[in-house]
Amino acid sequence: MINVALVIIFGWLLATTVVGIMAGRNRAFSMEEYFVAGRSFGLILFYTTAAAEIYSSFAFLGLAGWAYSKGMSITYALAYGSIAYAIYFLLGPRINRLGKRMNYISQPDYLEDRYGSKGLGVLAAIIGVVFIIPYLQLQIMGSGMIVQLASGGAISWQWAVLISFVAAVIFVYVSGLRGIGWTNFMQAIIMLVGMASVGFLVSRNYFGGVGRMFETLAELRPTHLVLPDTSGNGMFWYASTALLSGLGFWMWPHLFAATYSAKDENVVRRNAVILPLYQLAMVPVIIVGFAVAAKGAVDPSFGLKIAKPDHAMFVALLDSTPPWVVGLLGAGGLAASISTSSGLILTAANLTARNIMQKGLLPRMTDMQVARAGRGLVVLYTVVALVFAFLAPSMLVNLLIVGYSGITQFFPGVVLGVFSERPTKWGVISGLVVGLSALFMFQFGGIKAPFDLQPGFVGLILNFATVWVVSAFTEPVDDARLNRFKSALSDGEVA
Repeated sequence: MINVALVIIFGWLLATTVVGIMAGRNRAFSMEEYFVAGRSFGLILFYTTAAAEIYSSFAFLGLAGWAYSKGMSITYALAYGSIAYAIYFLLGPRINRLGKRMNYISQPDYLEDRYGSKGLGVLAAIIGVVFIIPYLQLQIMGSGMIVQLASGGAISWQWAVLISFVAAVIFVYVSGLRGIGWTNFMQAIIMLVGMASVGFLVSRNYFGGVGRMFETLAELRPTHLVLPDTSGNGMFWYASTALLSGLGFWMWPHLFAATYSAKDENVVRRNAVILPLYQLAMVPVIIVGFAVAAKGAVDPSFGLKIAKPDHAMFVALLDSTPPWVVGLLGAGGLAASISTSSGLILTAANLTARNIMQKGLLPRMTDMQVARAGRGLVVLYTVVALVFAFLAPSMLVNLLIVGYSGITQFFPGVVLGVFSERPTKWGVISGLVVGLSALFMFQFGGIKAPFDLQPGFVGLILNFATVWVVSAFTEPVDDARLNRFKSALSDGEVA
Protein backbone atom coordinates (compact mmCIF):
# COMPACT_ATOMS: atom_id res chain seq x y z
CA MET A 1 0.00 0.00 0.00
CA ILE A 2 1.31 3.45 -0.94
CA ASN A 3 2.16 5.64 2.04
CA VAL A 4 0.43 8.90 1.05
CA ALA A 5 2.25 11.00 3.64
CA LEU A 6 5.69 9.83 2.44
CA VAL A 7 4.82 10.50 -1.20
CA ILE A 8 3.81 14.08 -0.37
CA ILE A 9 6.83 14.73 1.87
CA PHE A 10 9.49 13.42 -0.49
CA GLY A 11 7.73 14.85 -3.55
CA TRP A 12 8.01 18.28 -1.94
CA LEU A 13 11.65 17.63 -1.02
CA LEU A 14 12.45 16.71 -4.64
CA ALA A 15 10.71 19.83 -5.95
CA THR A 16 12.59 22.18 -3.62
CA THR A 17 15.91 20.50 -4.42
CA VAL A 18 15.38 21.06 -8.13
CA VAL A 19 14.48 24.72 -7.51
CA GLY A 20 17.59 25.16 -5.35
CA ILE A 21 19.84 23.74 -8.06
CA MET A 22 18.24 25.83 -10.81
CA ALA A 23 18.69 29.03 -8.78
CA GLY A 24 22.46 28.81 -9.17
CA ARG A 25 22.47 28.29 -12.93
CA ASN A 26 23.96 31.01 -15.12
CA ARG A 27 25.49 32.78 -12.12
CA ALA A 28 29.20 33.63 -12.07
CA PHE A 29 30.77 31.73 -9.17
CA SER A 30 32.44 34.01 -6.61
CA MET A 31 32.82 34.35 -2.86
CA GLU A 32 30.23 37.15 -2.65
CA GLU A 33 27.76 35.32 -4.88
CA TYR A 34 28.16 32.00 -3.06
CA PHE A 35 27.96 33.25 0.54
CA VAL A 36 25.70 36.35 0.35
CA ALA A 37 23.90 35.91 -3.03
CA GLY A 38 25.59 38.95 -4.55
CA ARG A 39 23.75 41.19 -2.02
CA SER A 40 20.72 41.13 -4.33
CA PHE A 41 17.67 39.92 -2.35
CA GLY A 42 14.62 42.18 -2.55
CA LEU A 43 11.70 42.54 -0.14
CA ILE A 44 9.88 39.25 -0.80
CA LEU A 45 12.88 36.97 -1.27
CA PHE A 46 14.59 38.42 1.81
CA TYR A 47 11.36 38.04 3.79
CA THR A 48 10.89 34.37 2.96
CA THR A 49 14.61 33.67 3.39
CA ALA A 50 14.72 35.26 6.84
CA ALA A 51 11.43 33.69 7.92
CA ALA A 52 12.45 30.19 6.82
CA GLU A 53 15.88 30.60 8.45
CA ILE A 54 14.27 31.67 11.73
CA TYR A 55 11.33 29.28 12.06
CA SER A 56 12.83 25.81 12.13
CA SER A 57 12.24 22.33 13.59
CA PHE A 58 11.92 24.08 16.93
CA ALA A 59 8.87 25.97 15.65
CA PHE A 60 7.25 22.78 14.34
CA LEU A 61 8.13 20.16 16.96
CA GLY A 62 9.86 21.82 19.90
CA LEU A 63 7.10 24.31 20.65
CA ALA A 64 4.41 21.62 20.76
CA GLY A 65 6.68 19.22 22.69
CA TRP A 66 7.45 21.77 25.39
CA ALA A 67 3.81 22.92 25.68
CA TYR A 68 2.74 19.28 26.01
CA SER A 69 5.31 18.22 28.61
CA LYS A 70 6.00 21.39 30.61
CA GLY A 71 3.33 23.99 30.03
CA MET A 72 3.02 27.78 30.03
CA SER A 73 6.76 28.53 30.11
CA ILE A 74 6.89 27.78 26.35
CA THR A 75 5.26 31.17 25.71
CA TYR A 76 8.72 32.67 26.29
CA ALA A 77 9.12 31.95 22.55
CA LEU A 78 6.40 34.52 21.78
CA ALA A 79 7.89 37.08 24.16
CA TYR A 80 11.41 36.97 22.78
CA GLY A 81 10.23 37.61 19.23
CA SER A 82 8.89 41.02 20.27
CA ILE A 83 12.27 41.92 21.76
CA ALA A 84 14.21 40.60 18.77
CA TYR A 85 12.34 42.46 16.04
CA ALA A 86 12.47 45.77 17.91
CA ILE A 87 16.25 45.39 18.12
CA TYR A 88 16.48 44.44 14.45
CA PHE A 89 14.65 47.57 13.32
CA LEU A 90 17.51 49.60 14.77
CA LEU A 91 20.43 47.23 14.20
CA GLY A 92 19.62 45.44 10.92
CA PRO A 93 19.83 48.40 8.51
CA ARG A 94 23.18 49.40 9.99
CA ILE A 95 24.59 45.89 9.62
CA ASN A 96 23.43 45.78 6.00
CA ARG A 97 25.03 49.18 5.24
CA LEU A 98 28.32 48.20 6.88
CA GLY A 99 28.34 44.89 5.02
CA LYS A 100 27.84 46.53 1.66
CA ARG A 101 30.28 49.42 2.15
CA MET A 102 32.98 47.37 3.90
CA ASN A 103 32.51 44.21 1.77
CA TYR A 104 31.82 41.96 4.76
CA ILE A 105 30.95 38.36 4.01
CA SER A 106 30.60 37.02 7.56
CA GLN A 107 29.84 38.20 11.08
CA PRO A 108 33.52 37.88 12.19
CA ASP A 109 34.50 40.17 9.28
CA TYR A 110 32.59 42.95 11.04
CA LEU A 111 34.05 42.22 14.49
CA GLU A 112 37.62 41.95 13.16
CA ASP A 113 37.38 45.19 11.20
CA ARG A 114 35.50 47.19 13.87
CA TYR A 115 37.99 46.39 16.63
CA GLY A 116 41.13 45.97 14.51
CA SER A 117 41.85 42.43 15.69
CA LYS A 118 42.35 39.36 13.50
CA GLY A 119 42.47 37.29 16.69
CA LEU A 120 38.95 38.44 17.60
CA GLY A 121 37.74 37.54 14.11
CA VAL A 122 39.16 34.02 14.35
CA LEU A 123 37.81 33.59 17.91
CA ALA A 124 34.34 34.72 16.80
CA ALA A 125 34.42 32.27 13.88
CA ILE A 126 35.37 29.37 16.15
CA ILE A 127 32.65 30.25 18.66
CA GLY A 128 30.13 30.58 15.82
CA VAL A 129 30.94 27.13 14.44
CA VAL A 130 30.86 25.55 17.92
CA PHE A 131 27.36 26.84 18.66
CA ILE A 132 26.02 26.33 15.15
CA ILE A 133 26.58 22.58 15.59
CA PRO A 134 23.89 22.05 18.31
CA TYR A 135 21.47 24.24 16.37
CA LEU A 136 22.18 22.22 13.22
CA GLN A 137 21.79 19.03 15.26
CA LEU A 138 18.35 20.30 16.28
CA GLN A 139 17.35 20.60 12.61
CA ILE A 140 18.68 17.14 11.78
CA MET A 141 16.86 15.51 14.67
CA GLY A 142 13.71 17.43 13.78
CA SER A 143 13.71 16.36 10.14
CA GLY A 144 14.18 12.72 11.09
CA MET A 145 11.41 12.80 13.66
CA ILE A 146 9.00 14.53 11.29
CA VAL A 147 9.39 12.04 8.44
CA GLN A 148 9.40 9.00 10.73
CA LEU A 149 6.31 10.11 12.62
CA ALA A 150 4.40 11.42 9.59
CA SER A 151 4.99 8.12 7.77
CA GLY A 152 3.67 6.15 10.73
CA GLY A 153 7.06 4.53 11.20
CA ALA A 154 7.33 3.35 7.59
CA ILE A 155 10.81 4.88 7.39
CA SER A 156 13.35 5.22 10.22
CA TRP A 157 14.47 8.66 11.34
CA GLN A 158 18.06 7.80 10.38
CA TRP A 159 17.11 7.10 6.76
CA ALA A 160 14.88 10.16 6.71
CA VAL A 161 17.78 12.31 7.89
CA LEU A 162 20.18 10.89 5.33
CA ILE A 163 17.81 11.40 2.40
CA SER A 164 16.84 14.91 3.49
CA PHE A 165 20.37 16.13 4.05
CA VAL A 166 21.76 14.64 0.87
CA ALA A 167 19.15 16.79 -0.89
CA ALA A 168 20.14 19.86 1.15
CA VAL A 169 23.85 19.39 0.48
CA ILE A 170 23.25 19.15 -3.27
CA PHE A 171 21.54 22.51 -3.68
CA VAL A 172 23.71 24.31 -1.10
CA TYR A 173 26.86 22.95 -2.77
CA VAL A 174 25.70 24.04 -6.22
CA SER A 175 23.98 27.36 -5.55
CA GLY A 176 25.05 28.67 -2.14
CA LEU A 177 22.84 31.29 -0.47
CA ARG A 178 20.90 32.00 -3.67
CA GLY A 179 19.77 28.37 -3.81
CA ILE A 180 18.82 28.56 -0.14
CA GLY A 181 16.88 31.76 -0.79
CA TRP A 182 14.74 30.28 -3.58
CA THR A 183 14.05 27.03 -1.74
CA ASN A 184 13.16 29.08 1.33
CA PHE A 185 10.63 30.96 -0.78
CA MET A 186 8.85 27.65 -1.35
CA GLN A 187 9.46 26.39 2.19
CA ALA A 188 8.03 29.50 3.84
CA ILE A 189 4.69 29.06 2.06
CA ILE A 190 4.09 25.47 3.17
CA MET A 191 5.51 26.16 6.66
CA LEU A 192 3.06 29.02 7.16
CA VAL A 193 0.07 26.99 5.97
CA GLY A 194 1.04 24.02 8.14
CA MET A 195 1.77 26.01 11.29
CA ALA A 196 -1.37 28.12 10.97
CA SER A 197 -3.73 25.16 10.64
CA VAL A 198 -2.36 22.43 12.88
CA GLY A 199 -3.42 23.62 16.33
CA PHE A 200 -7.03 24.23 15.41
CA LEU A 201 -7.34 20.85 13.67
CA VAL A 202 -6.23 18.88 16.73
CA SER A 203 -8.24 20.93 19.25
CA ARG A 204 -11.39 20.64 17.14
CA ASN A 205 -11.01 16.89 16.59
CA TYR A 206 -10.44 16.10 20.27
CA PHE A 207 -12.51 18.72 22.09
CA GLY A 208 -14.72 20.46 19.54
CA GLY A 209 -12.72 23.68 19.78
CA VAL A 210 -9.89 25.56 21.47
CA GLY A 211 -12.04 26.97 24.27
CA ARG A 212 -13.24 23.59 25.50
CA MET A 213 -9.69 22.25 25.25
CA PHE A 214 -8.38 24.94 27.60
CA GLU A 215 -11.25 24.38 30.01
CA THR A 216 -10.37 20.67 30.17
CA LEU A 217 -6.67 21.38 30.67
CA ALA A 218 -7.36 23.94 33.41
CA GLU A 219 -9.54 21.41 35.21
CA LEU A 220 -7.26 18.37 34.94
CA ARG A 221 -3.77 19.91 34.80
CA PRO A 222 -4.05 23.40 36.29
CA THR A 223 -0.29 23.80 36.79
CA HIS A 224 0.14 23.61 33.00
CA LEU A 225 -1.36 27.08 32.49
CA VAL A 226 0.43 29.12 35.18
CA LEU A 227 3.97 30.05 36.21
CA PRO A 228 5.70 28.17 37.73
CA ASP A 229 4.29 25.54 35.40
CA THR A 230 4.42 21.74 35.47
CA SER A 231 8.17 21.82 34.82
CA GLY A 232 8.82 24.22 37.73
CA ASN A 233 9.99 27.02 35.43
CA GLY A 234 8.98 30.29 37.08
CA MET A 235 9.05 33.99 36.33
CA PHE A 236 12.83 34.46 36.70
CA TRP A 237 13.50 31.59 34.30
CA TYR A 238 10.86 32.93 31.90
CA ALA A 239 12.10 36.53 31.89
CA SER A 240 15.79 35.65 31.64
CA THR A 241 15.22 33.10 28.86
CA ALA A 242 13.06 35.51 26.86
CA LEU A 243 15.64 38.30 27.24
CA LEU A 244 18.53 35.98 26.39
CA SER A 245 16.81 34.71 23.26
CA GLY A 246 15.55 38.13 22.18
CA LEU A 247 18.97 39.74 22.50
CA GLY A 248 20.69 36.80 20.84
CA PHE A 249 18.20 36.36 18.01
CA TRP A 250 20.14 38.35 15.41
CA MET A 251 23.55 37.35 16.71
CA TRP A 252 23.34 34.04 14.86
CA PRO A 253 26.00 34.14 12.11
CA HIS A 254 23.60 32.79 9.46
CA LEU A 255 21.17 35.66 10.10
CA PHE A 256 24.06 38.14 9.83
CA ALA A 257 24.81 36.68 6.39
CA ALA A 258 21.14 36.91 5.46
CA THR A 259 21.18 40.59 6.45
CA TYR A 260 24.17 41.17 4.17
CA SER A 261 22.24 39.54 1.29
CA ALA A 262 19.53 42.25 1.19
CA LYS A 263 20.03 44.66 -1.69
CA ASP A 264 19.67 47.73 0.56
CA GLU A 265 18.85 48.75 4.11
CA ASN A 266 15.24 49.66 3.26
CA VAL A 267 14.58 45.99 2.51
CA VAL A 268 15.92 45.11 5.96
CA ARG A 269 13.95 47.87 7.71
CA ARG A 270 10.67 46.87 6.07
CA ASN A 271 11.26 43.25 6.97
CA ALA A 272 11.82 44.21 10.60
CA VAL A 273 8.24 45.49 10.46
CA ILE A 274 6.57 42.59 8.61
CA LEU A 275 8.57 39.59 9.90
CA PRO A 276 6.77 39.66 13.31
CA LEU A 277 3.58 38.64 11.48
CA TYR A 278 5.18 35.22 11.04
CA GLN A 279 5.38 34.99 14.83
CA LEU A 280 1.61 34.58 14.90
CA ALA A 281 1.98 31.18 13.23
CA MET A 282 3.69 29.87 16.37
CA VAL A 283 0.50 30.25 18.42
CA PRO A 284 -1.40 27.30 16.82
CA VAL A 285 1.63 25.04 17.31
CA ILE A 286 1.72 25.88 21.01
CA ILE A 287 -2.04 25.26 21.14
CA VAL A 288 -1.59 21.75 19.72
CA GLY A 289 0.88 20.99 22.54
CA PHE A 290 -1.71 22.06 25.11
CA ALA A 291 -4.37 20.03 23.27
CA VAL A 292 -2.24 16.90 23.44
CA ALA A 293 -1.62 17.51 27.16
CA ALA A 294 -5.38 17.81 27.72
CA LYS A 295 -6.05 14.66 25.68
CA GLY A 296 -3.44 12.79 27.70
CA ALA A 297 -5.07 13.94 30.94
CA VAL A 298 -8.48 12.70 29.77
CA ASP A 299 -7.12 9.45 28.28
CA PRO A 300 -3.86 8.25 29.92
CA SER A 301 -3.55 5.44 27.36
CA PHE A 302 -3.15 8.09 24.66
CA GLY A 303 -0.22 9.61 26.54
CA LEU A 304 1.55 6.23 26.46
CA LYS A 305 1.80 6.54 22.66
CA ILE A 306 4.10 9.56 22.99
CA ALA A 307 7.62 8.22 23.52
CA LYS A 308 9.24 11.68 23.57
CA PRO A 309 7.70 15.14 24.10
CA ASP A 310 8.86 16.29 20.66
CA HIS A 311 6.71 13.53 19.11
CA ALA A 312 3.50 14.97 20.58
CA MET A 313 2.21 16.90 17.58
CA PHE A 314 2.60 14.17 14.98
CA VAL A 315 1.25 11.45 17.27
CA ALA A 316 -1.89 13.59 17.60
CA LEU A 317 -2.06 14.24 13.85
CA LEU A 318 -1.77 10.55 13.01
CA ASP A 319 -4.46 9.81 15.57
CA SER A 320 -6.95 12.42 14.41
CA THR A 321 -6.41 13.51 10.77
CA PRO A 322 -6.32 11.87 7.29
CA PRO A 323 -2.95 10.75 5.82
CA TRP A 324 -2.87 13.53 3.21
CA VAL A 325 -3.16 16.17 5.95
CA VAL A 326 -0.33 14.50 7.86
CA GLY A 327 1.70 14.47 4.64
CA LEU A 328 1.20 18.19 3.99
CA LEU A 329 2.05 19.08 7.57
CA GLY A 330 5.02 16.72 7.47
CA ALA A 331 6.24 18.47 4.32
CA GLY A 332 5.87 21.78 6.16
CA GLY A 333 7.87 20.49 9.11
CA LEU A 334 10.59 19.08 6.87
CA ALA A 335 10.66 22.40 5.02
CA ALA A 336 11.22 24.19 8.33
CA SER A 337 14.12 21.90 9.17
CA ILE A 338 15.82 21.91 5.76
CA SER A 339 15.49 25.67 5.26
CA THR A 340 17.25 26.52 8.51
CA SER A 341 19.82 23.75 8.37
CA SER A 342 20.96 24.65 4.86
CA GLY A 343 21.73 28.19 6.02
CA LEU A 344 23.59 26.88 9.07
CA ILE A 345 25.71 24.51 6.98
CA LEU A 346 26.65 27.27 4.55
CA THR A 347 27.47 29.66 7.39
CA ALA A 348 29.71 27.17 9.21
CA ALA A 349 31.56 26.67 5.92
CA ASN A 350 31.79 30.44 5.44
CA LEU A 351 33.20 31.07 8.93
CA THR A 352 35.80 28.34 8.49
CA ALA A 353 36.92 29.17 4.95
CA ARG A 354 36.78 32.97 5.26
CA ASN A 355 37.81 33.70 8.85
CA ILE A 356 39.66 30.69 10.22
CA MET A 357 41.51 29.80 7.01
CA GLN A 358 41.89 32.93 4.86
CA LYS A 359 42.15 35.49 7.67
CA GLY A 360 43.85 33.19 10.17
CA LEU A 361 45.85 30.17 9.09
CA LEU A 362 46.25 30.73 5.32
CA PRO A 363 46.34 34.48 4.60
CA ARG A 364 47.47 33.93 0.99
CA MET A 365 44.17 32.30 0.02
CA THR A 366 42.35 34.15 -2.75
CA ASP A 367 38.64 34.91 -2.54
CA MET A 368 37.97 32.30 -5.24
CA GLN A 369 39.84 29.70 -3.19
CA VAL A 370 37.72 30.65 -0.17
CA ALA A 371 34.54 30.07 -2.18
CA ARG A 372 35.77 26.68 -3.40
CA ALA A 373 36.90 25.67 0.09
CA GLY A 374 33.48 26.68 1.38
CA ARG A 375 31.83 24.30 -1.06
CA GLY A 376 33.93 21.42 0.22
CA LEU A 377 33.25 22.35 3.84
CA VAL A 378 29.50 22.27 3.20
CA VAL A 379 29.82 18.50 2.76
CA LEU A 380 32.17 18.12 5.73
CA TYR A 381 29.97 20.00 8.21
CA THR A 382 26.90 18.09 7.12
CA VAL A 383 28.69 14.82 7.92
CA VAL A 384 29.88 16.17 11.31
CA ALA A 385 26.38 17.30 12.26
CA LEU A 386 24.90 13.95 11.22
CA VAL A 387 27.40 12.11 13.43
CA PHE A 388 26.48 14.31 16.41
CA ALA A 389 22.78 13.78 15.76
CA PHE A 390 23.15 10.00 15.64
CA LEU A 391 25.38 9.78 18.71
CA ALA A 392 23.99 12.51 20.99
CA PRO A 393 20.27 13.23 20.45
CA SER A 394 18.54 15.58 22.87
CA MET A 395 15.25 17.42 23.36
CA LEU A 396 14.91 20.11 20.68
CA VAL A 397 14.20 23.09 22.94
CA ASN A 398 17.19 22.21 25.13
CA LEU A 399 19.46 22.20 22.08
CA LEU A 400 18.09 25.55 20.98
CA ILE A 401 18.59 27.21 24.37
CA VAL A 402 22.19 25.96 24.62
CA GLY A 403 22.88 27.40 21.17
CA TYR A 404 21.29 30.74 22.05
CA SER A 405 23.21 30.91 25.33
CA GLY A 406 26.52 30.78 23.46
CA ILE A 407 25.64 32.93 20.45
CA THR A 408 24.15 35.72 22.59
CA GLN A 409 27.62 36.37 24.02
CA PHE A 410 28.32 38.22 20.74
CA PHE A 411 25.69 40.84 21.64
CA PRO A 412 27.91 43.31 23.58
CA GLY A 413 30.64 43.35 20.93
CA VAL A 414 28.22 43.63 18.00
CA VAL A 415 25.78 46.20 19.38
CA LEU A 416 28.25 48.37 21.29
CA GLY A 417 30.45 48.35 18.20
CA VAL A 418 27.65 50.02 16.24
CA PHE A 419 26.32 52.42 18.87
CA SER A 420 29.33 53.23 21.07
CA GLU A 421 32.98 54.22 20.62
CA ARG A 422 34.08 52.99 24.03
CA PRO A 423 34.62 49.19 23.62
CA THR A 424 38.14 47.99 22.85
CA LYS A 425 39.28 44.73 21.30
CA TRP A 426 40.54 43.47 24.66
CA GLY A 427 37.26 44.45 26.29
CA VAL A 428 35.25 42.44 23.75
CA ILE A 429 37.60 39.44 23.82
CA SER A 430 37.61 39.41 27.65
CA GLY A 431 33.81 39.72 27.71
CA LEU A 432 33.43 36.72 25.40
CA VAL A 433 35.78 34.61 27.52
CA VAL A 434 34.06 35.55 30.80
CA GLY A 435 30.54 35.12 29.41
CA LEU A 436 31.24 31.72 27.88
CA SER A 437 33.11 30.54 30.99
CA ALA A 438 30.11 31.45 33.14
CA LEU A 439 27.77 29.71 30.72
CA PHE A 440 29.73 26.44 30.81
CA MET A 441 30.15 26.62 34.58
CA PHE A 442 26.41 26.97 35.20
CA GLN A 443 25.23 24.79 32.30
CA PHE A 444 27.61 21.87 32.62
CA GLY A 445 29.64 22.40 35.79
CA GLY A 446 27.01 21.34 38.29
CA ILE A 447 26.64 24.87 39.74
CA LYS A 448 23.09 26.27 39.80
CA ALA A 449 22.60 29.75 38.36
CA PRO A 450 21.32 32.29 40.94
CA PHE A 451 17.56 32.96 41.19
CA ASP A 452 16.86 30.19 38.65
CA LEU A 453 18.10 32.49 35.88
CA GLN A 454 19.08 31.08 32.51
CA PRO A 455 22.86 30.31 32.63
CA GLY A 456 23.49 32.12 29.37
CA PHE A 457 21.77 35.23 30.70
CA VAL A 458 24.06 35.29 33.74
CA GLY A 459 26.99 34.94 31.35
CA LEU A 460 25.67 37.86 29.27
CA ILE A 461 25.47 40.15 32.33
CA LEU A 462 29.05 39.30 33.28
CA ASN A 463 30.07 39.73 29.64
CA PHE A 464 28.69 43.28 29.49
CA ALA A 465 30.33 44.22 32.78
CA THR A 466 33.67 42.82 31.63
CA VAL A 467 33.57 44.68 28.30
CA TRP A 468 32.86 47.96 30.08
CA VAL A 469 35.52 47.57 32.77
CA VAL A 470 38.32 46.15 30.62
CA SER A 471 37.70 48.75 27.89
CA ALA A 472 38.29 51.50 30.46
CA PHE A 473 41.84 50.24 31.07
CA THR A 474 42.97 49.11 27.61
CA GLU A 475 44.06 50.90 24.45
CA PRO A 476 41.08 52.37 22.57
CA VAL A 477 40.35 51.69 18.92
CA ASP A 478 42.28 54.20 16.82
CA ASP A 479 40.51 57.33 15.59
CA ALA A 480 41.01 56.57 11.89
CA ARG A 481 39.16 53.25 12.24
CA LEU A 482 36.33 54.82 14.25
CA ASN A 483 35.98 57.68 11.76
CA ARG A 484 35.76 55.18 8.89
CA PHE A 485 32.86 53.44 10.65
CA LYS A 486 31.13 56.73 11.37
CA SER A 487 31.43 57.69 7.74
CA ALA A 488 29.99 54.37 6.54
CA LEU A 489 27.02 54.62 8.91
CA SER A 490 26.23 58.27 8.24
CA ASP A 491 26.50 58.18 4.44
CA GLY A 492 22.82 57.89 3.71
CA GLU A 493 19.78 57.52 5.92
CA VAL A 494 19.76 54.71 8.47
CA ALA A 495 16.73 54.43 10.77
